[in-house]
Amino acid sequence: MTQEPLAERPSLEALAEAGMLKLESLHPGGLALTRELAERCNIRDGTGVLDIASGTGETACFLAEVFAARVVGVDRSETMIRRAKAKARAKGLAAAFTKGDATHLPFGDAGFDAAICECTLCLFEKERALGEMARVVRPGGCVGIHDLCWKEEAPDCLRSTLAEIEDERPETPDGWRKLFHHAGLTDVHAFDKAGVMLRWMADSRKQLGATGRLGLAARILARWGVRGLWSVWRSERVFASGLLGYGIIVG
Repeated sequence: MTQEPLAERPSLEALAEAGMLKLESLHPGGLALTRELAERCNIRDGTGVLDIASGTGETACFLAEVFAARVVGVDRSETMIRRAKAKARAKGLAAAFTKGDATHLPFGDAGFDAAICECTLCLFEKERALGEMARVVRPGGCVGIHDLCWKEEAPDCLRSTLAEIEDERPETPDGWRKLFHHAGLTDVHAFDKAGVMLRWMADSRKQLGATGRLGLAARILARWGVRGLWSVWRSERVFASGLLGYGIIVG
């Protein structure tokens, strides 16, 4: 049986894709974590950066505005590309955006000083995507991500629930390090950011508010019915479990 496209299945990812989840920062840690990732990847004035899975363009615009980086965003969603381009135009920034697949990047070898991916690599074929990130970065450049990290004691039932609903397959911090090494990256470091997960969940609830959460539930019911509401609730419980951490990995 052909799997239903992720954007058509009830999930937190689908809510963001459809614009139903009204949050500009769609990853834990917000722009503070983006800033730390940029600093660890030596992004500064004039740095050529590829932002993979660039989404609404929030990160690309931030890097262009705050670090004066030359940023290109790539995303598989035409909807996100349109939103990102509109955001860059509204801010008067030169960040560029193009549609593309993280596992087959539409760029030549060694064309960027850094390649980053925020809270999305676990959605892709991780080995191939990391290999592509390494390919498009010049020798001596940086590849960096921040992403979900399972705690070692996380049970298989939680891992399978996240894979079933969100199609996300995180690694433990050690697992991420091994994948970076397998992609040919050296001087790999992982930084534990587990504390941002629960704060992000709490901040997201606060930003939505009680009225916003009720309205979101009504939209989920209208689009996917009770099955959709159940799936989104199960996904939210995984994120709130305390067994799904977070980390920055740079090589």
